[in-house]
Amino acid sequence: MDFYGIISINKLGQNLNQFIFNLLLAILLIIVGIFLGKLVKYLIRRFFEKIKADKAVKWSILELILTIIKWSIYLLFIYLALGTLNVPTLTGWLEKALLPIPALVGALILVVVGFIIASYLKEVIEETEVEGKDALAKAVFYFVWYVFLVYAVKTALISQEVNIVNTLIMVLTVIIAIAISYTEAKKAVAKYER
Repeated sequence: MDFYGIISINKLGQNLNQFIFNLLLAILLIIVGIFLGKLVKYLIRRFFEKIKADKAVKWSILELILTIIKWSIYLLFIYLALGTLNVPTLTGWLEKALLPIPALVGALILVVVGFIIASYLKEVIEETEVEGKDALAKAVFYFVWYVFLVYAVKTALISQEVNIVNTLIMVLTVIIAIAISYTEAKKAVAKYER
């Protein structure tokens, strides 16, 4: 065997050793990610139970948030694991696919937190002895939730151009205003007909 043959076999052995090491590291990262995702979901669920968040929001919505957070952690560790394997095509594709997930998770959390705060303020106002408290409670509820929705849309679309986001927010504002007006008018008509 000549000198170049020995060098290429030696290099092949080094590459194989490096690949096996990277593969084991990738498997370890995925296992850690699964454990961490389940742990974070458990801790956040305990927090939701402690603050009795299910009184303000349906438990199914909270479960959805928990699942999204858990899977975000899973995907992050899968991305890190693929990065250790040095497969640029797969890593590049996964990076593009995972980019919007943190923004969407943040937006979803803003929507839920806004709804919880709006519901709380509505209840506080309804318990007062202020004249016209029902209308005030509804106005505060819709306003607070709308503000959180606007921030949620901006968070979810953070990678988009400002003009696109602002146009979308204006369209959503009109749609929300029409929906609220229709709902309240329908309730008023039903109340009047009784």
